[in-house]
Amino acid sequence: MPTTTPNFTLAAQTNRVPSMRVPLDASQELRFQRLMEDLVLIDVHQHPMVLAEPATDMPAYFRGNSYVWGFEAVKAGGWTTVCSANLLSCLGKEPDPSFSHFEDLIDEIGMMLADIHKACDSVVKITRTEDILAAQQQRKIGFLPTLEHLSIGHDLHRVDVLYGIGVRLAGLTYMRKSYIGDGQYERTDCGLSEFGVEVVQRMNDIGMVIDLSHAGSRTALETIELSEVPVVFSHNAAATIRPTRRSRSDQELTACADKGGLCCVTAVPNSLSDDPRQDINCVLDHYDYFVKLVGIDHVGIGTDTQVGDHVGFHRVLLGRNAPDSLPAPYLDGLESPADGSNIIRGLIARGYDDQSIRKIAGLNAMDLFRRTMA
Repeated sequence: MPTTTPNFTLAAQTNRVPSMRVPLDASQELRFQRLMEDLVLIDVHQHPMVLAEPATDMPAYFRGNSYVWGFEAVKAGGWTTVCSANLLSCLGKEPDPSFSHFEDLIDEIGMMLADIHKACDSVVKITRTEDILAAQQQRKIGFLPTLEHLSIGHDLHRVDVLYGIGVRLAGLTYMRKSYIGDGQYERTDCGLSEFGVEVVQRMNDIGMVIDLSHAGSRTALETIELSEVPVVFSHNAAATIRPTRRSRSDQELTACADKGGLCCVTAVPNSLSDDPRQDINCVLDHYDYFVKLVGIDHVGIGTDTQVGDHVGFHRVLLGRNAPDSLPAPYLDGLESPADGSNIIRGLIARGYDDQSIRKIAGLNAMDLFRRTMA
């Protein structure tokens, strides 16, 4: 059932809409149950803030600075740890996320951390790779503070401020041009600025993973070359099978993998399909392609799912940064974080062996974190 705040009705954390489960035969079902018993399941890019329902209330909800986090949805999805992709509430103050304000971002992260602390019996903050396994052993879900966009303006010291409050992974840019470099939707493709070079070096030095999911092509390739440690495309698709403004070229994906990085598959509705009744199979197609292109050791999960009406969010708030068309009301089978374990069912149905599934599910992400986070 939906929950309420003093001013808003919030989306149901589970069963908001009918969402399919990937069908398995009896032996596959037993295999799924066995895998889930001790599986490390990590979402490298998820939005676990519970959204207002209806979508038209979202701007006011974000401006209200009183949020509920999707602990129930994350637990229902079987996740061991999720990276929190903080930014959503900033849209209540600045319509284009590319120009979100540092202070608003700090507010959102701080409030999330306060709520994690209050829920310490079931949720734990992750700042080191070892914390993920510790949380699993304690049967708690892990939240790794993460930024959709490094909204630091032109102040390098803010990288350290963010690290100090627990941020260990951050998107280098959003869609437009920033002081750091060009995003994917910028008219130009000028790459990193001199300041951007300093930011990359600083993130390397302190142990903050660089996410290039929204970076322009030249920005991404220059960062991969410059970075002393692996980087991540945390929520993307393959341009070869889904050529959109948001998908990545084979050159970009292989460059990331060649430096030891991780390529994660998005599940944003209408980003992978134009079918009005699209389902998880369009996501699984990209797992198949990524594995064939870069190898099993460089593929991970980055759903970019939300707890609420994702398509409504696009219509009301994301504007020119939304997918080019929105034919489907949601992505059946991977509609929210609560559907997370369905990815494992899908990989079983696609014929992946146990070790390959474990790598995609979380071992590859763990390996990236060990090599990048201080």
